[in-house]
Amino acid sequence: MKTLNKIILTSLVLSCATTISACSDIFSFDTEAPGRIADGDLNTIDAVPGIVAGMSYDLSQAIDGYLQEIALGGGEIWHGGSYDFGTYPRGILLQTPEDWDGEYGSLSQARWVAEDGLRRMAGILEEAGTFERNPFVARAYLLGGFLLGGFANRIMGEAHCQATIDGGPAVPHTDFFIRADSMFTRAITVGGAAGFDEVVDAAYGGRASVRAWLGQWGPAATDAQMVPEGFQYDAIFSTAVGAISNDLVFETTSRKEFSVYTSFLDGGRAATEPIDVIVNGVTETRFHAPTDGRTPWRIPVDGSGQIEKGQDGETPFYQQLKYLTQDDNIPLTKYTEMLMLLAEERLRADDIPGMEGFLNEGRDLYGLEEVTTPANTAEAWELMRTERYETLWLEGRRLHDMRRWQALGGDAADPFLQGRDSCFPISDEEQRTNSNLNGGGS
Repeated sequence: MKTLNKIILTSLVLSCATTISACSDIFSFDTEAPGRIADGDLNTIDAVPGIVAGMSYDLSQAIDGYLQEIALGGGEIWHGGSYDFGTYPRGILLQTPEDWDGEYGSLSQARWVAEDGLRRMAGILEEAGTFERNPFVARAYLLGGFLLGGFANRIMGEAHCQATIDGGPAVPHTDFFIRADSMFTRAITVGGAAGFDEVVDAAYGGRASVRAWLGQWGPAATDAQMVPEGFQYDAIFSTAVGAISNDLVFETTSRKEFSVYTSFLDGGRAATEPIDVIVNGVTETRFHAPTDGRTPWRIPVDGSGQIEKGQDGETPFYQQLKYLTQDDNIPLTKYTEMLMLLAEERLRADDIPGMEGFLNEGRDLYGLEEVTTPANTAEAWELMRTERYETLWLEGRRLHDMRRWQALGGDAADPFLQGRDSCFPISDEEQRTNSNLNGGGS
């Protein structure tokens, strides 16, 4: 699959080392570490690349922080290490808002930086009168303001029960999907006029998802069909900048903090290959799916045939293999996700054969056999959930999927969610400092 890594990665950049005309491409420019920069110094056309780079940095950093909690709360992995994740592995997410302080702050910052940067760049470009004439600036404007802002808002909406915007009152999580829709729409319009196909494709993918979450399944399906086969748009991670290296890889390679053990994959649900391991002196047959490109993982055993233990010395360590290096990126939108949206749209219209066709198209891309035709609606929804879970495994999406299916009810609801929370609260820090929340800020 061709991957289009189009979100800018930077190390120590706040401004281009030279003028914009000397920067031959927005994805490859020389940078220097200038130290602290006055806010007013960013209100120049030369600062546009650095503003966009800062947006990209903040979004990747936020994703790096919240991904592990989303995966734990959604049952994608289990905690088998020495860190304290509180009640998250058991799906209790709302009782300790103080545990969400860092993630709430990071996600809020990523959203604010993108939206504020967009406002700042609009003023710069309007004053300079160069937007239409300078494709470098136009691309920076598109990527920085609209795409990064759109994805930051989508993530806020998917992760939270409700949240705040710039110190205001609590608003429904769907408000963030509305904001994201507006930004993606602008990216499609301006990106299309400028001939930036990759920007338009990414924006269609992002807009398809948020429109679905707003209940607009017809328009969502139309958008999903605009994303070309093989397309993928990532948040960038790199060991060149330690704060945005892929930490999940470190915690499942250098350390053994997280395990696929007891996750939804454990026990043969996606099994293709049996393996005998020794657990507490007893040989057991377990399953893993190393040939399934969507959910690769393995069961390491030591020289005596004993299954390796997690960092806590007790939990069986089943190792995720989806991300192998700390430079591995995390998808924000991709063609195979669009197939899942199209399949769900068909299922919601009681078109099970139509759903099956889109699911099989996705499986074919991974070299997998076709699904077994479900006998009834209940089986169809179970199949739909499983295929989407596996397609988007460890991409920070499963918890919100369970939440929206729970709201739909009936056969759509996942029994796994019973007794578990499906979203995160407004952080304790925000509640204490925001005067619009329960007397906070006093």
